[in-house]
Formats: sequence, C-alpha cells, structure tokens
Amino acid sequence: MSTGDEVRRGTGRREANKQATRAALRQAAQRLVAEQGFEDTTVAQIAEAAGVGERTFYRYFNTKDELLAERAITWIGQLGEAIRARPAAETPYQAVAGAMSAMAPQLTRGQPEDQAWILGTAQPLAEMRRVEPRPLRRLEQTIAGAVLARLDAAAGLQPPTPQAEFEALLLARIAVATLRTVIVSQRSSDDRPARLSAALAQAFSRLSQLVSSGPS
Repeated sequence: MSTGDEVRRGTGRREANKQATRAALRQAAQRLVAEQGFEDTTVAQIAEAAGVGERTFYRYFNTKDELLAERAITWIGQLGEAIRARPAAETPYQAVAGAMSAMAPQLTRGQPEDQAWILGTAQPLAEMRRVEPRPLRRLEQTIAGAVLARLDAAAGLQPPTPQAEFEALLLARIAVATLRTVIVSQRSSDDRPARLSAALAQAFSRLSQLVSSGPS
C-alpha cells in the first residue's frame, strides 16, 4: 500500500470518528433534555453520556444550544436542496409541496406523528431561537431562495424580478403556515393522526383546490 493510500485511509477514519462523536453528542443531548429538561442538562452531563470528555464537546459545539439547534438547521438546509432537486417540469408550488411532504418524516423521527420537533412549543425550536433569533423566518427564506434558484435555472442568467421575489416569499410563507396548521391539527385531533407526510400532501392538494375554486 502506498503512502498516499495510507494517508487517505487515515483521513477517512478520522472523519468517520468525528461524525460518530458528533452523532453521539447529539443523541445524548436529546435524550437528557427529554428526561430532565433543557435548563437542568449540562454540557458535562452530555459529554459523559456520549462517552467523551467535556473538552471534546467544545471541539464540536460552542454551547448546548448550538448542538440542539443543529438538527433543525440541518433539516432546513436539506429542505432547500430538496426543492431545488425537484423535477424541472413542476411549478414552484408543486416543487415546494412535494419536497416538504417528502421531507416531513424527518420531522417526527423517533417521536409520535403529531409531535414534529421543528415546530414544537419546547425543544428544539426554543434552543434554535438562541442560535437563530427567527428560526421560522430562516425556514421561509430558505424555501424562497430555493424557489428563486429554480427560476434562475429556468431563465438562464436573468436575475429574478421584484415580482418573482415577492411571489417566492409569499409561497414560502404559505408553505410554512400549511406545515404549522397540519401539525397543530394533528396534535389536537381525537382520531389517530395520519402520517405527517400524507397529511401534509393532502393539505397542499386541498389548498391548491381552494385557491382555484374557493372554499366548499
């Protein structure tokens, strides 16, 4: 084996170890906060539960707030990428609705279907606000930016018009409002809620019908 191959293998192992440590810290923090609350959970406890030292924690995160906000921030970025990756033939509305419905399962992973963490009243949105003062605004801007990127790709090098920017932000705010409405509706329903992805897709479909024909 050449020296270059050994270096690459060593680099790969180090990166894998870093990712494993980051994941362990994230999982430990989420479990401890769920068990004893955010304020009563310390960095030292998180590090101990993850099997690392407190100094190691600070190599990855500046604060526990940043650690707990990471999941939401990551999801928002992935949603933007998913919107950009939707088929070019889709309208902006279809692209946003399709991407958000497809990404919805990640909002409830490991939790009941009516407890989507990104819009919950407690964790991790409260922690995200300490890192990102207006997290839902960030979500709206990410969606709007992805919609404009699709328009840019379709129009070549022409910059988006003020009207296009307005419509992209309007669509983004409608999408976020739809997501919040579905989650609140599921949370307050007496019936067993549908899977969030299916409920969200149905809501977007119904919204499209309402816009075109008016309320029933």
